[in-house]
Amino acid sequence: MSPSGGAESTPQPEVSASPAGSDQSPVAEGTRTAWETTAKDVTGNPGTTFTLVCPAAGSLHFVWGSDIYTADSSICTAAVHTGLITVERGGTVTIELRPGRDVYGASQRNGVTTSAYGGFHRSFIFKSEANTGTEKDADDVTPIMWDTSPSILANENGKTYKFKCPAEGKERNIWGTDVYTADSSVCNAAVHAGLIKFENGGTVTIELRPGQSSYQGTLRNGVKSNEYGAYGRSFVLK
Repeated sequence: MSPSGGAESTPQPEVSASPAGSDQSPVAEGTRTAWETTAKDVTGNPGTTFTLVCPAAGSLHFVWGSDIYTADSSICTAAVHTGLITVERGGTVTIELRPGRDVYGASQRNGVTTSAYGGFHRSFIFKSEANTGTEKDADDVTPIMWDTSPSILANENGKTYKFKCPAEGKERNIWGTDVYTADSSVCNAAVHAGLIKFENGGTVTIELRPGQSSYQGTLRNGVKSNEYGAYGRSFVLK
């Protein structure tokens, strides 16, 4: 079995494979908005705040990120993910525009599963007492799912990233030993390396590396890694 492209994600209604342009018209401050409205429909520089009203009886749309979201994520769906509103009741939310990031996390919260993504040029967070400081935590350590791989990241050898794997993980494919293909699960590689456990999860740091001519498969800490031939990108755990 060879490494597959990118991390898996949970399908949701009316989604695309990666952040894309929006056909929505620019929204007005404090007005009722559609559930598919994204922060790309909001004009302003980083630091600008904007208040929107998500109507009741909404529908879920796609979201990339966790506490810090890509600008092409559904604002109302992200607000459900954060726990500020519900699909049934809707509610008023305030966002703050932020610069882009090299990586966006993923998590499952409040019935919404978000997807990880690599570099994107614009972001947003929610301004609320209920989630004060959560974006700071997400900025320091990016939360990911057990199927997330470094294939979403730009190819910058030597660059390090810190990720948080959630508890109660499930085994996913990895290729290599000590040095892993870039399409290997970060969290599973960390279990294989003995740094974390499935039941507890934990924080791990990876370093991007050049590809290797071959990758060795081994059984370690209850996790079987696969062998593979030449592959163009790798990572190690720090």
